[in-house]
Amino acid sequence: MLLIGIDQSPKEHSVCIMDVKGSQLAQFPIPNSAAGFTELHTTCQELGIPAHDCLVAIESDHSLLVDYLHDHGYFVYIIPGKAVDRYRDRHRQSRSCSDAGDAQVLAHVLRTDRELYEPWASDTPLTRQIRSQVKVVQNLTRNVVRFGNQLRDLLWRYYPIAADLFYDLERYIALTFILAYPTPQAAKALTQADFTHFCRTHNYRRTDLIARRYAQLSSAQTYASPEVAAAYAPQAQTLARVLRFLVSERDAAQRVLTQVFEQHPDAHIYASLPGAGRLLAPALLAKFRDHRARFPTPAVAQAVAGTCPVTISSGKRKKRIQFRRACDREFRHIITQFARCSVNEAPWAAAYFHTVLPRCDKTTQAYRRLANRWCAIIWRLWTDRVEYDEAVHLRNRLTKRRP
Repeated sequence: MLLIGIDQSPKEHSVCIMDVKGSQLAQFPIPNSAAGFTELHTTCQELGIPAHDCLVAIESDHSLLVDYLHDHGYFVYIIPGKAVDRYRDRHRQSRSCSDAGDAQVLAHVLRTDRELYEPWASDTPLTRQIRSQVKVVQNLTRNVVRFGNQLRDLLWRYYPIAADLFYDLERYIALTFILAYPTPQAAKALTQADFTHFCRTHNYRRTDLIARRYAQLSSAQTYASPEVAAAYAPQAQTLARVLRFLVSERDAAQRVLTQVFEQHPDAHIYASLPGAGRLLAPALLAKFRDHRARFPTPAVAQAVAGTCPVTISSGKRKKRIQFRRACDREFRHIITQFARCSVNEAPWAAAYFHTVLPRCDKTTQAYRRLANRWCAIIWRLWTDRVEYDEAVHLRNRLTKRRP
């Protein structure tokens, strides 16, 4: 059996190969390319050990190298970077570090503590596509918010009525209105017939709302002079054009995500969660993923999601409960956002939130405690492959409260 530690970098990976007794058999760098991957595979074959008897420790599964190793039958173990940092102290007293040294540390982790880690298992192509599409929607949403805030701040400077005329600045009609009428003077020159035609052209059909919007536009005070408006209008049009494109791309990406999510065999589990919606349901699926062995207990899922705190109790020091920092922060954000949404949809979630809120220093702490409860519930649904049922959950809560 060979134990292989690989320290990754964008251009070059450092490889350390040792046997189960800790004797170093080879150490060399390989380029981050198909030729480098082949070189690693050839070296292992020359040592006379088949791929299924080669265990590889690496810090991240987000790389082509992991795909190559998995496809060629290697057993891959993902070792968190924080753990590697702690293991490094076992082999040297100084704080020095190097890529070759970290590769050696990773190989030693497999030699001494392999039973603490599970071999990495690849998700199905459908789950990987969902995970990638969730990232696309999240990134586009962040950019929509960023450019929307910039445009809103600019409009408040010289053209405030345009920021609130159609309720939501991210709407296609609101952005098109800014492009067509970028100054308050241009908007003031509109007749009711012109405004009505513009609204109907963009599928804004309700006559009462059109009349109300026109009344708001006509009565709005215009403080910016034509010179000031002319200075800011080109910037507002540029931001509106970029924002309209981003909103269109985000909506298209969301439609693709919904279509892919509905094809997944576990989709019914997450779609049944109250308040999950079109984005959080597939985002939760992407975090729990396919393999049930990944989270053998709900406590493991809660620790990875960062919803449960860390207890520190040692020697004479007073027992302390601290915020968990070592976790999947994106997972924590997703499940906490779901907990916020569930308060409006699940009566027990709202009751629990309002019960713990007075005992929390911050509102976010109360939502995180609710997310911790939800994490355990979702783990059970995910393990049993069943949908969420409010009645079943309430009955279980009553049963557990019995003496």
